[in-house]
Amino acid sequence: MARIKSIKYHVLRDTPQPVLMPEDARPDRKRNKQLFENRIAFVCLLWHPTGQLYCGLTAFNHDIFARFDPQTEKFTSLRYQDVAEEFEVKIHRSLCLARDGAIYGATATLYTLDRRLETPGGAIFRFEPKSGKIEKLCIPLPRDYPQTITLDEERKLIYGMTQPVFKFFVYHLDSGEVENYDYMGSITHISALDDAGCYWGTWDTVKHNLFKYDPRTRKIAYFNHGLPEGARFADIMYRGAGPVDCMLNGQDGFLYIGTTGGTFCRLDPRSGQAAYLGRPHPTKRLPGLALLDKRRILLAGGDEEGGYLAIYDRKTGGFEHLGEIVEPRSGKRLYRVHDLCLSGDRKTAYIAETDVPSRSGYLWACQLEA
Repeated sequence: MARIKSIKYHVLRDTPQPVLMPEDARPDRKRNKQLFENRIAFVCLLWHPTGQLYCGLTAFNHDIFARFDPQTEKFTSLRYQDVAEEFEVKIHRSLCLARDGAIYGATATLYTLDRRLETPGGAIFRFEPKSGKIEKLCIPLPRDYPQTITLDEERKLIYGMTQPVFKFFVYHLDSGEVENYDYMGSITHISALDDAGCYWGTWDTVKHNLFKYDPRTRKIAYFNHGLPEGARFADIMYRGAGPVDCMLNGQDGFLYIGTTGGTFCRLDPRSGQAAYLGRPHPTKRLPGLALLDKRRILLAGGDEEGGYLAIYDRKTGGFEHLGEIVEPRSGKRLYRVHDLCLSGDRKTAYIAETDVPSRSGYLWACQLEA
């Protein structure tokens, strides 16, 4: 039986001041320095073969990219602020690992619409861990900012969906070409590729139906159905957003999906049909999925009600509940799960925490006996 052996949180920067929501004005650097410099959230995690954990952050001061060393438990700023423009304030579910060890990322924003005409748009960038160099490759769609990207290294493509206008694009790494499919009416938190290399997302402002992009034909197949109860789970992340909280290629021919409503589904790419598998946690949001082995999938979820871990067994179709994520000494509870990443030996689950109203978000580490 699996269990959580230990729970620990790591603090990068913290502030006790109340959180600013996206519709609020950005804090003034001079008048509210504490909030401007220290109010952060962890929103994206990537394990690197060198044994380091890369973290995408929300940070008003543009210091949005960091590396965590599990051995020393220390963070290192990767100095994105040195190349940032004014509106780049987060890396939101947008870190991808290439085979050569390079990391591709994209920048997101929190600007209010009255400033839209001032904004250049979010950038796709490449980071070299050995040199520490950050290279901005392009702004795929002017004035809009990628909330999520997916790398197809075999075909040298980066897929993305943007915010505040929910657009879909395909960026060609070799040529620099951007295929702009414009407004989709919906957005996923993170998408995935099926075994044929097709990208899956959602479209339509009301139904949030599924779509599939095929890179061989450069065409989109629009389905007239979505996830089970998917439309009911829309708007939970933020207004207009769709129900896909996380999507994972299960390496068994299926895509697995955690929804913003907290349910778990399996998508068959051959038919486009999705099946309901269950609800692993007593809460909304299921943004964290990771393969433990060929049989089991680790699930991290939780909204304001707290964070939880569970395991789905593909052979039995059942869930094993590992419990709530609470640091035992302090009694602190993980507030809202935003991403999940396993260490290389799959013995530690790292969880990104966001939107905490009373403090900054932390990086949580759960040692597993699974």
